[in-house]
Amino acid sequence: MKTEIAQEISTQMTGILAQLNSSIEFAMENCTDSEFHAFRMGVGRVMGALVLDVLNPLYESNPEVRPPNFE
Repeated sequence: MKTEIAQEISTQMTGILAQLNSSIEFAMENCTDSEFHAFRMGVGRVMGALVLDVLNPLYESNPEVRPPNFE
């Protein structure tokens, strides 16, 4: 994959992760405990899939686009 395409995908995916994290914070402040825990579990699965199935393979094949703070 071309570096500029990998970079754009990385940028978009990390933005999605940030939005998902923000939605968890919003739910924590506005939902009941049981609603929040169910929501967090579902969003956590989505975030895990993005990291494991999309970003990790992307960074393995394009290490030059890996953000320095990505672990």
